[in-house]
Amino acid sequence: MNEAAWQTAQANLVPCQNCGRTFLPDRLPIHQRACQPKSRGKGTPLKMNSPHLGPVTSKGLQQTQTKPKTPKSTVIRRPPTIVCYICGREFGTKSISIHEPQCLKKWQIENDNLPKHLRRPVPKKPEVRKIDGTGDYSVDAMNEAAWEASQQNLVPCHICGRTFLPDRLIIHQRSCKPKTAKTLQRLTRDKTF
Repeated sequence: MNEAAWQTAQANLVPCQNCGRTFLPDRLPIHQRACQPKSRGKGTPLKMNSPHLGPVTSKGLQQTQTKPKTPKSTVIRRPPTIVCYICGREFGTKSISIHEPQCLKKWQIENDNLPKHLRRPVPKKPEVRKIDGTGDYSVDAMNEAAWEASQQNLVPCHICGRTFLPDRLIIHQRSCKPKTAKTLQRLTRDKTF
């Protein structure tokens, strides 16, 4: 009796034109969205017909493929972002006004916890001149000025010259060692070809 039920269920299955697997008629369109076609010519009909759905071709079921396809744009455009003048990270145009006061408050707390010789003056928001007659600012010019301002907050290591945020400089200096004459000779020897 189970064998007869299995045979009946198998008779209702419809094969996929791409991979040949069989599915219930209502599940086949869902499978076909993800199924990759084999290297056959486009529109080549398979010699399989479903009594429920009509002829099956490599383009899909003829009765169910009625949606017009819209061409997708190949260029993905990022939403506009603004660079924070304090930390140099990018934020959305709506969230930058929330981030900047919090970032400045965090910067002041961290600056107060630094040794006196590493404390820096409060960063100032860069002024960007109006670009056109409408009074609009160029987002690129604002971002460039904010990035440069955030880079001014970095402190150079007196040993190697690399720049760090003040709290990170302390950690860097634990492992930064002055270069010896041997190290300098080896570096210059390796750079010459």
